Amino acid sequence: MSAAPVGAVVRFSYDEDARNPEPLKVGDFIRTAKTGRFYLVMAVRAQERGKHVGRKHLVALVRASARPGARVFPLYWYPRKRRSRLR
Repeated sequence: MSAAPVGAVVRFSYDEDARNPEPLKVGDFIRTAKTGRFYLVMAVRAQERGKHVGRKHLVALVRASARPGARVFPLYWYPRKRRSRLR
């Protein structure tokens, strides 16, 4: 899988750090720890039921940088468990 280009709209989930007093909101940026890519948060939905209550589901715009003075949250990617194609 290749990275989305700058200007692309992407969707992903985000687990906030419980120690952060301010929740993630529209207009904030997320920066990946490994590559330093920036994502401008355009929409946020909090999961209310199921195994991952509180997880944020985001729609974001890939950006080359964050605007000065913007709040930037860290993102640490982790490998997904492999899913069997035979179900």
